[in-house]
Amino acid sequence: MKRIHELNTVGSTARLGAACAVLVALAACGGENASRPPETPAPPPAAPADADGAEPGRKIEGPVAPTDSDDVKKGIAALKAGDVNGAKAAFEVAVQKNPKQADAHHYLGLVNDQTGNVAEAEKSYRRALELSPDLEESATNLAALLVEAGKFDEAAGLMKKAIAKNPKSAALQVNLGMALSGKGDADGASKAFEEAIKLEPSNPIHLVTYAGHLARNNKKDEAITRLKLAEKNAANDAGVLASVALEYKGLKDFKTCVAVLDKAVSQKDVAELRIYRGTCKLGLKDLAGATTEFKDAVAKEPNNALAHYSLGNALADGGKLTEAIAEWEAYLKLAPDGPQAKAAEKKIAIAKAKSGKK
Repeated sequence: MKRIHELNTVGSTARLGAACAVLVALAACGGENASRPPETPAPPPAAPADADGAEPGRKIEGPVAPTDSDDVKKGIAALKAGDVNGAKAAFEVAVQKNPKQADAHHYLGLVNDQTGNVAEAEKSYRRALELSPDLEESATNLAALLVEAGKFDEAAGLMKKAIAKNPKSAALQVNLGMALSGKGDADGASKAFEEAIKLEPSNPIHLVTYAGHLARNNKKDEAITRLKLAEKNAANDAGVLASVALEYKGLKDFKTCVAVLDKAVSQKDVAELRIYRGTCKLGLKDLAGATTEFKDAVAKEPNNALAHYSLGNALADGGKLTEAIAEWEAYLKLAPDGPQAKAAEKKIAIAKAKSGKK
């Protein structure tokens, strides 16, 4: 499921990164053809930045979510303040006090969603809908989870049912588009995305999501048209600009990817954006530029595991195996169970063998 970036937004359901293919070859340390672009990890799945701080397809509050529970209100305040643990504790108390309180189940699902506990999030959203079938936010968020799980038919059915009650909801139309796109109904998906854009024409998230659908269906020119408009509507939103840039990366337009990320970095110079820009510079075969980006990312955020992993890859591609090993080891220290942990261990072993180290 395509995601839009939200960079350190307080109180969101965001999971950083974008849904891009991960390059797994080892370039200089693995005997790969030296002419291929050096390998760095793709960013993790990204979250859409919505007007209320939620990712696309996700909603935090809305017309049917207001609550009269003090515990739920306390949880919402904690969530918006970035205190996910405090929010979860408050919602759990609310559910314990009143197991039939639909909004408490919805918000408990939301924090589980945010922290990656997908099974519990789905369970909570479903319970909220059992108690209150018209709770649009739960339907929207559940559909997003279903799309991510490849359950496109169920997601589409859920959204069509919700749209019948509220045809003016852009979020419902977007999730319907995602579900239809996933099941291969390109025309139906395009219709849903266009309806969402008609309802919220200035929302860049819908345009980026639609562009991703068009790109997957080999409609590059149409995708670029939407991305240009999304970039314009994004104004100074670094998160949305990052998502636009990574769509260009997917289209292999690395030059535009870098240009858009230049704008994003000018608004918010953080390690994540430096990593994205370095990755696009690798696509331009600019190893020196990419290495500088990754070094800057590590300097800005020494505890960013992905920055160390990316720098290690670039250093290895430049033949600096000793320095590369140090960066991969830094990654393993910070994220021993991270998504690149096994790859880092393998790269270290290969690099040590090549350099004659034990």
